[in-house]
Amino acid sequence: MTERVPIDLHVHTALSPCASAEMTPPSILLSAERRRIGVLGVVDHNTAGNARAVMEAAPAFGVRVLVGLEIESVEGVHVLALFDSADAAMALDTVIGECLPPRPNRIEAFGEQYLLDPLGEIIGEDPRLLAAAVDLGLEAIVELIGRYGGLSIPAHIDRRANGLLPTLGFIPSGLSSDLWELSPHTTPDAARETWPELQTRALLNGSDAHFLDAIGCATAPISTRTARARLRPADWGCAAARELLGAGG
Repeated sequence: MTERVPIDLHVHTALSPCASAEMTPPSILLSAERRRIGVLGVVDHNTAGNARAVMEAAPAFGVRVLVGLEIESVEGVHVLALFDSADAAMALDTVIGECLPPRPNRIEAFGEQYLLDPLGEIIGEDPRLLAAAVDLGLEAIVELIGRYGGLSIPAHIDRRANGLLPTLGFIPSGLSSDLWELSPHTTPDAARETWPELQTRALLNGSDAHFLDAIGCATAPISTRTARARLRPADWGCAAARELLGAGG
């Protein structure tokens, strides 16, 4: 029988304004290791400002890590952009930052946005309003992620807040993605019953963890072979999608 491991491609650091201050690189990675997560995706809202700290901390833990951003489109839909290097994630970060509205973060409303080092120490704060939509459409964002060599995943597509299907009511014909993330509150089978257009799409659950206890609360199982495959992020996503569809996931 093929050995399988859980993957969780949607975890936030303390740079996300709605995430706990406990979400530091070593704490996230240790929690994922203890829960035997095979592949971990670490993102923040419209920025990859902590990506380098996460990648520098990662070799001390037994978890494969992808880093990137969770981007909010002008339509209000969230998309994950995942990379296998901090440099690649930060290249996209620069472009997305130019599309953010020029407004400061409101700490009293949204919370702090901590920049961290690999040990989890606070080295600064991002003053921008990260919890906002950027001035880019959904399809343009997905195309941009691909241009920078990343893996794009529409996030929590079933969720009323910022989920693709409740927000738009349909999947745009020009939107191409290998993986489609569901929230912890549904299953692939249930989602396909509700939205028949998902029948042929590779679905996986993600935790959208903003607290340590939530890491791994919703995952997808893939083979250890696929989890460890050293492919470009986009190619890795394609391989994971083939496997999930073959398993009915």
